Amino acid sequence: MKKINLLLAGILCCVVSLPGQANDSIAITNETHSTAAISLKHNKSAVVSSQGYQSHVWFHSISLHLSGDRNANGYYHRLEIELDADTSEHYQPVFAEFSLLPSYGDERVFYTSSIFELYRQSADDWLAIDTVLQSQFAADEYLLTVRLYDADTGYLLAELSGFDDANLDLLALEDVNRDRHVNSSTTVAVAAGGTGILSLLALCLVFGLGRYYRVRG
Repeated sequence: MKKINLLLAGILCCVVSLPGQANDSIAITNETHSTAAISLKHNKSAVVSSQGYQSHVWFHSISLHLSGDRNANGYYHRLEIELDADTSEHYQPVFAEFSLLPSYGDERVFYTSSIFELYRQSADDWLAIDTVLQSQFAADEYLLTVRLYDADTGYLLAELSGFDDANLDLLALEDVNRDRHVNSSTTVAVAAGGTGILSLLALCLVFGLGRYYRVRG
């Protein structure tokens, strides 16, 4: 039985260690966690009070940052997420799944993390991802869902979404292909009132007569 569990864990590790295989076309994500040489988090933030589901694993905190709005329309193509989870066990290997739900349409998973470890209520077992949405995300207000799974069994251990925490809802996002500068070459002349219109007509007449005499000369 132990050999079977080790085999399943090895297969699962191979799958989640290539998190972008199925989703490269929709998002590019960089991942950082507590195995890095320098910790990015030293103090835990406010406790997450409401969660959609939790077992012996739960979310302690989660923070978001949106950036990248080239066309200044209020929708961003870059999403940074940092989370800290706790467990009642001494040690729990997990992996995280991140998805976005539009106002209308289906939920779309944009990233599945590599395996990382939770150690009771440690502040140093955080996970951070930095995602640039590439395609298939129209400008909309999205609901973020984060799920934690047991790395050995694949069972869902904890879930947190915008249905539970308002900070994870109404995220103004669009993919980078839609977030482009809008260049306009249109020139508009504005004249106010009858005097303005008459002046514009007079200028056009003078310009036309001058061009006429130059051609005849």
